[in-house]
Amino acid sequence: MQTALNRVLIPIDVSGTVSLGGPLIETLPLAEAVLLGYWPIPEQTTASQARNQFGTEAKQRLEAVADRFSDRDVEVRTQLVFTRDRRELIDRATNQYACQSVLIPGTEPPPSGTTRGIVLVKPDADLERMVTTLGTLFGETGVELRLFHAVEDQDERLSDSTEYMLRGMVDHLAALGIDRERLTWDQSTDRDRLDVILSEAAEYDFIVLSETQPNLRERVFGTVQSQLATTTGKPLLTVRARD
Repeated sequence: MQTALNRVLIPIDVSGTVSLGGPLIETLPLAEAVLLGYWPIPEQTTASQARNQFGTEAKQRLEAVADRFSDRDVEVRTQLVFTRDRRELIDRATNQYACQSVLIPGTEPPPSGTTRGIVLVKPDADLERMVTTLGTLFGETGVELRLFHAVEDQDERLSDSTEYMLRGMVDHLAALGIDRERLTWDQSTDRDRLDVILSEAAEYDFIVLSETQPNLRERVFGTVQSQLATTTGKPLLTVRARD
């Protein structure tokens, strides 16, 4: 399957007023965006019934969002689906359109100053693909990135290897064109991993994660992702691993 590092799938709930206030919508130098408009339907309603009733309204909302991207010279593809299973829909569309990243839009308004993102790093992720994707998406922007790794194990040797990993990622990102002044790294073994991630993420405008599980639903909607999505209004950008 051919993939494009700068092709991003953006799921959008068109069953209500669409708000794309997240900073990534404004700051990502997207070349290609796949806008997946979805309308959740209850068990007793068929997709055809919902489409007949709400299709025109949903299409207008999706087209209005697409126009925002087109105005920025982004190549846009749209798909409108009436569905009971948002997760399965995203899973299928990501593969269908060969998207390398999935962006769950946030609700927070764009920052007035420099946009800052935190990149949650796990050693068992596809770090090479993650770095390459970050370089493609952010190389020509003024976005600041902080690479962050949190564990509960305070083993000194593990800490040293993590530092080596993070420094290597910074070097690679710099080689891909991101100014070193826009890159920082850090690790934490202070407390519960999820607690520290939620605390640190609150200070940033968006969050970048990587796939680590074999099932895309778990990759995009795993424990950390779900907690971040429900407790913050931050955009979540999940970078897919290689197939």
